[in-house]
Amino acid sequence: MSSSQPLSVIQFLEAIRAAVAQALAQANLAAPFELAPTPNPEMGDLGLPCFPFAKAARKAPQQIAKDLADGLRGHPLLAKVDVDGAYVNLTFNTAALAAAVLGNVLRDQDRWAVGAPLPEKWILEYSSPNTNKPLHLGHIRNNLLGLALSRLLRHAGADLRTVNLINDRGIHICKTMLAWQRWAQGTTPDSAAVKGDHFVGSLYVRFDREFKAEFEAWKAAAPGRAEVTSEAYFNSPDSPLGLATRDLLRRWEASDPEVLELWRRMNGWVLEGFQKTYQRMGCAFDLIQYESQTYLLGRDLVLDGLARGIFHRREDGAICLDLAKAGLEGEKVLLRPDGTSVYITQDIGTAMQRLTTLGADRLAYVVGDEQLYHFQVLFAVLELLRPGTAARCRHVAYGMIRLPEGRMKSREGTVVDADDLMDELFNLALEEVKGRAGKAHYDNVSDADAAHRAELIAQAALKYHMFRFTPKKSFEYSPKESIDFNGQTGPYCLYTYARTRSILRKGLPEGQATVEFDADTAARLGTPLERGVLMLLQSYPKLAAESAAALDPSRLAEFAYNLCRAFNLLFADREGHPITTCEDAQLKAARLMLVDAVGITLRSSLGILGIEMLEEM
Repeated sequence: MSSSQPLSVIQFLEAIRAAVAQALAQANLAAPFELAPTPNPEMGDLGLPCFPFAKAARKAPQQIAKDLADGLRGHPLLAKVDVDGAYVNLTFNTAALAAAVLGNVLRDQDRWAVGAPLPEKWILEYSSPNTNKPLHLGHIRNNLLGLALSRLLRHAGADLRTVNLINDRGIHICKTMLAWQRWAQGTTPDSAAVKGDHFVGSLYVRFDREFKAEFEAWKAAAPGRAEVTSEAYFNSPDSPLGLATRDLLRRWEASDPEVLELWRRMNGWVLEGFQKTYQRMGCAFDLIQYESQTYLLGRDLVLDGLARGIFHRREDGAICLDLAKAGLEGEKVLLRPDGTSVYITQDIGTAMQRLTTLGADRLAYVVGDEQLYHFQVLFAVLELLRPGTAARCRHVAYGMIRLPEGRMKSREGTVVDADDLMDELFNLALEEVKGRAGKAHYDNVSDADAAHRAELIAQAALKYHMFRFTPKKSFEYSPKESIDFNGQTGPYCLYTYARTRSILRKGLPEGQATVEFDADTAARLGTPLERGVLMLLQSYPKLAAESAAALDPSRLAEFAYNLCRAFNLLFADREGHPITTCEDAQLKAARLMLVDAVGITLRSSLGILGIEMLEEM
């Protein structure tokens, strides 16, 4: 075994950067510099542009490049230093690269690219559903984005708490309560054998159907009513359902025991259903808050802002912000004329509570892009109340998801429930798994094992496809396309990981369970295909850190696919790159190191996306 401890990937890259800094210093060039991957791997691994140094040096950048190249040649971590016009192109020493990458991965395993602990404390809010219906397609993207961001930020070293602020109060909740009173006839989720959130969601739909019928009958009863909107009618004395619903809301706000008991009971049904869906997705929260407990938090802050002259009181008594103070137009009501809170009032209070009582340094909100303006105003209000706060807040906006028309319509006929979509994916995956039955390695797969594999494949398909696109991009989701084992999909990545585990089971000596690292053995790797895999592996720590800084997990999905593709190209070249059948024992051991490193890195990168690995497919 080699006695020297190899450099880590970060140390390897820092050593090269230090060598460039030293060459610049020797040339009396102290300007900042940037090393970036070359546009073509044949040119080298990193390029250094010399244009920024020309003015201070009073030399042509081409000459500066030649001088710097002379100072870098002979460095032990560099195999080649070339000049291409005004660029210095650096090619890593492959033996040193292999030792750094494989030594780092095999030594640290799943933590090989984890960042050092960061001092800042984060609070990440995501999901935030209403307790009047099941989680739907939009929540899937929200939940999975929040899940991936929480894992990505922790991977980068952040001290993070995840929060789910559940909307459990308001007129929409009272609609479902009234529907249960009027039409459920005492039925419960247990007696109906229906998941709690779906049961309550069906009541919300029932209320909507009954109200629409009432509204249409009212309009037809007299001329001149055609122009009245359903919202205006609901809030008028003419609507029996509107009156009854508003009465429930008033009684709730007055803490009527009977209303509160029903409210708690029905919320409990929904929350129990939510928890089952969250568990299936892999989502968990460090803190769950309820709007029924937080909706008054901002009132005192608004009154304080009024006293300080930040806000103003309108003639009707409402307290407002002149949005010109935030570079916007119009005004924003923060407290109604009767002194009650509006939606943003609660968010103001909740944000300040998290920054003060909970001690957060940064707040991030995973919310759809239809709320861009809301968060623009919220952050502006927070900045006026406490200067410097807006820079500590981020709205992680995401676009809409569409399904092919006519597919996956839920029992409501208008909304695609998360459970329905996941069930459909499970059935597609199970069909795929059973279709592989009868092949040698599937002969002994039990029904329970097939179901387990199908569930993980379905979740991988769903999660990976959500991250094929940047969060801000809207897209159409095709369940069948996402389950493809041969495309840019989660199942393809799972299959590649399982392939690495299969190779290790076949290739390791009997009785040896893990790959052992040896720098001299690692130095045997050097073909273009092997080097391509090594280069991708060395990029992972920097990529993960950049993805966390950008709050964009989609970069990891692309990385995982590229790593799978590069590895499978190598694996497919059985003649040029035999692994388990390689007759050269040292070269075989080196390739097994590479195989293990690929599997570990896939497990890490895909794990950040919430994807659980399968040892066998």
